[in-house]
Amino acid sequence: MTPGILCRTVFPAGSGRFRKEAKKQGTSGVKNAYIQAGMKQKTIIKLLFTVAAALPLFLQAGYFSYGNDHLTLLQGPGASLYGTAYGLMSSGSENTLINPAGLKGNSPKPLYLYHASWFRNEVTASSAAYAFDLRGRVLGLMISRIGITDIPDSRNALLDYGEDGIPGTGDRGEGNGVLDENEILDYDNVRYAGIANYALHLGVPLFEKGAWTSGISFGLLFTDLIGTRGYGLSFDMYAQHEGKHVRSLYAVRNLPSAMTVFSNGSTQFYAPKIKSAWLIPLEAGDFRFLPGISAGVSFRQDLDYALLRLGGFAALDIMPVFRVQYRGAFSAGIGYRHKEGFHAGVEIGLPLLDVNYAFRPSVKGDLGSSHLISLRLSTDIFK
Repeated sequence: MTPGILCRTVFPAGSGRFRKEAKKQGTSGVKNAYIQAGMKQKTIIKLLFTVAAALPLFLQAGYFSYGNDHLTLLQGPGASLYGTAYGLMSSGSENTLINPAGLKGNSPKPLYLYHASWFRNEVTASSAAYAFDLRGRVLGLMISRIGITDIPDSRNALLDYGEDGIPGTGDRGEGNGVLDENEILDYDNVRYAGIANYALHLGVPLFEKGAWTSGISFGLLFTDLIGTRGYGLSFDMYAQHEGKHVRSLYAVRNLPSAMTVFSNGSTQFYAPKIKSAWLIPLEAGDFRFLPGISAGVSFRQDLDYALLRLGGFAALDIMPVFRVQYRGAFSAGIGYRHKEGFHAGVEIGLPLLDVNYAFRPSVKGDLGSSHLISLRLSTDIFK
């Protein structure tokens, strides 16, 4: 087989067929094959990014001040405690959503399970993730659910008789479907229902060049509301840098393809977010110290909770974090969020199991504190 034929029949770089065919051709064949494989992968990624970026323009829709922030409830105790910086601390399958550039397919504990109860136990968040190698490339899959129970549905309980409260008179407000003055509800007809948000995320490390590694996270979203259903997409890009003294992570979340289309015809597009983090690893015998900062810029949403608000358009949030590890068997840390106070958590490493716990204080005392726990498991635990 000539190099030209191999170039036209490109196998994924690192795959068994790739190495077999390249070996037949010698050094020049290997070089040509890697170049062609890399060019093909970059072309596909550029095409996907172009389509994702142009999608809102095709639909002629704009961004709204609300978005898919419920996905942050799925990031687990580590990301809740340390913010974006946790993507630099972990290489487990939870990085499918947090930092796909840091995914490792040969992790000894590739299975991740997470559950938390939020906001006075009214909201639950659960997810399961698994990272594995597929033809020389690392893939991470995460399935998630966020549920809210016992939501009152009073649509069939309104006695819509108008302001005079007498049916059939045609008084102002009668039959308009709105609770007007002097109208009441028939509480015996109030029904309680639950809503749920489901998500399937795929995380993939893309390219390594020098000290840089890039990655993408692609999500399929499904929202089951009481009166309508929504189908959505999310698309995030990441870049991780391994410096001599500083490790850093940069991300653009909610790229222009992030949206949800509902069965009633409405569409939501989510404003992008810029996330970043820096860590300075320090060694002292059996101890490892990780001081750092997580930072983020939000546009048109989450402006009231940030450290610095830039008018009504953007806001900057900065979160200092600190983690100490002992022999990889135990770690503890804190993080500080503006208007939330200190978060704290611990992680315990066992031969077949890691347990991660974080405490998140109540915002202004009105939403209740949250306790988050996750497990990282070895598949040998099932043998």
